[in-house]
Amino acid sequence: MRRTLLSSAVLAFALTAAVPAFAEPAPPAPLKAAWKQDRVIDNPKITESSGLYASPLHPGVVWTHNDGAGPATLYAIGPDGSTVATVTIEGAAAVDTEAMGGFVDQRGNALIYLADTGDNDKTRQAGVTLFVLPEPKVLADTTVTAERYPIVYPDGPQDAEAVLINPANGNLYFVSKTPTGGAVYGAPASLVPDVANRLERLVAVPHVISDGLIGYDGRMYLRGLNKIRIFTDVTGHVVQTIDAPKQPQGESMALSADGKTLLVGSEGEKSAVFAWALPKELVTGPIRKPGPQPDPNAIQQTARAKEPSRLPQFMLGGVAGLVVLIGAGAAIRRLRR
Repeated sequence: MRRTLLSSAVLAFALTAAVPAFAEPAPPAPLKAAWKQDRVIDNPKITESSGLYASPLHPGVVWTHNDGAGPATLYAIGPDGSTVATVTIEGAAAVDTEAMGGFVDQRGNALIYLADTGDNDKTRQAGVTLFVLPEPKVLADTTVTAERYPIVYPDGPQDAEAVLINPANGNLYFVSKTPTGGAVYGAPASLVPDVANRLERLVAVPHVISDGLIGYDGRMYLRGLNKIRIFTDVTGHVVQTIDAPKQPQGESMALSADGKTLLVGSEGEKSAVFAWALPKELVTGPIRKPGPQPDPNAIQQTARAKEPSRLPQFMLGGVAGLVVLIGAGAAIRRLRR
């Protein structure tokens, strides 16, 4: 019996060895990107720039935020590195903001996403939070309201420093981070505010990820501390590797609004943002440009104008009351007779 089992094992091994195993094509050699310093963030309050998003509304402006707990605050950084606007989300005390992104919807509305998804100790059993707000039309210091979407993972608390929004359809993904790698999680097609939105685990990623994005052609860019990897899509394989610039603590990454330039940032005081003009094969251009942005005050005024007037109700109520009083008076007069 042992001889038969041994012979079968040898035969199986021989057959397996005879058929070449499927293997993903090896990516080409890493690209030696010609990184250039784009700007230096000179705001002394920004010491842990952890997310980056290039504004589609305000040319040359990038948005960033600090890593960690505290008021949920966004900073608009101009081309010269100065802060041109500080936007605070009303009543939002973040636990650990780690990433940001944006999306221009089918109506042309420009939205900003801020991900309060940090959880180094994996203790956030109730989930994490995604804030979504309209990008301000006017760059000025202000306080805004935002929709809040609770996010829960299917396999328990995770630490995530990357939120990815597909610019073609708004599909949303999170990438977790551990010392040995992470995973890509997909969000429901439609998020519901103030209700736990459960993610779906899609695929493991054997790399430590500090940020990511989805290009205009659907390719996924994931950043580590030293390298940026480009995948065919959110569940695909690596097709290109890029050497990231040397930075104190490379954390953030964004694509310019025209899709032609890759931007990366770092934590630290007076941290620099570096830019690299993408080669033609990686440039696909923007899919959608913002349209005229709605004025929140005008929306409120329109909503108030559409409310039915209560004056007819008051008039009907008054007439009805008068009829009742007249009827009661007549009844009293009859009783007195």
